[in-house]
Amino acid sequence: MPRVTPHDLRHTAASLAISSGANAKAVQRMLGHKSAAMTLDVYADLFEDDLDAVAVAMNEAAVRALATR
Repeated sequence: MPRVTPHDLRHTAASLAISSGANAKAVQRMLGHKSAAMTLDVYADLFEDDLDAVAVAMNEAAVRALATR
């Protein structure tokens, strides 16, 4: 049976915070990292799946902006 370590719990907490849209500075403080850049470097792999959602949201915003002109 695999064991869950404190580091596993920390990584899970950070991953859930980031995937739910938490501010990088808040996650930085939660983890005690020296900078938000460090936090983002460590957890950057979590953002790969979000790129399509960002592109869709940006396109929708652009369409709405152009429609109000």
